[in-house]
Amino acid sequence: MSTEPQTAERETGATSRSGAFRALRFIVRLPFAIAFGIVRAAVYSAWHLAFYILCMFRPFTGIMMLTAIVMVPMSIAVYAHPDAANGMPFWAFGLMAIGLTAFAIGYTLFLDWFTPPGAEDPFARYRRSDR
Repeated sequence: MSTEPQTAERETGATSRSGAFRALRFIVRLPFAIAFGIVRAAVYSAWHLAFYILCMFRPFTGIMMLTAIVMVPMSIAVYAHPDAANGMPFWAFGLMAIGLTAFAIGYTLFLDWFTPPGAEDPFARYRRSDR
């Protein structure tokens, strides 16, 4: 005769828990779930608010690109007439053009990376639609 129990008699490994244990577990976990929800809501609210504020400054990056375009001919003019810049070297204008371009592109890339999930640029409707 076999010493193994019949299949109907095998233990499933799951212990049956009473309803009181489940209620106690729920009551203990509830404050932590509420605290986690409040923290998560605060983080997402701050993220969306920061994204909204950063999107307001996105048009200035277009102005920076225009300024960088103007800096190139200005550096040529200063190279030809050094007295026009009050002692500023001509290469400083070229460096400003490179810096403004790099900042404008970097800001746009950062803002695209920083976008919260499901959010869109709230100021896109004010920009030209041909882009």
